[in-house]
Amino acid sequence: MTNVYNFEKFKSKKEIRKVTQENIVYEIYLTTVKYVLRYSIFESEDLEKPITTESSLNYLFNGSPERFSKAFNGLADYWNIDINSTGLYPTGKEFQVFPTVGHLCIFIEGKIKYSDA
Repeated sequence: MTNVYNFEKFKSKKEIRKVTQENIVYEIYLTTVKYVLRYSIFESEDLEKPITTESSLNYLFNGSPERFSKAFNGLADYWNIDINSTGLYPTGKEFQVFPTVGHLCIFIEGKIKYSDA
């Protein structure tokens, strides 16, 4: 059976990608905040201040490696980053390797800089 392609969707994605590539840092930050909030112990309205690149991941995940792992794997899936999380950071030291949202953003930027995310 033949695959049918939606060229309008392809064209739209290509145009969005062009704009996004110009603002990739912004998209990385937005997606990181989205996944951090999804698995955080907080609801966005419960936070005392907005999430910034200086926000502590240990605080946002209440020291839970499982919550961090879910957010990290979600981001890896979103950005098509092929990683082996156990090789990247030892269990129990996630928050030493990625102490802030900014550290996670920098990691993602470094991984997608040389690939076609």
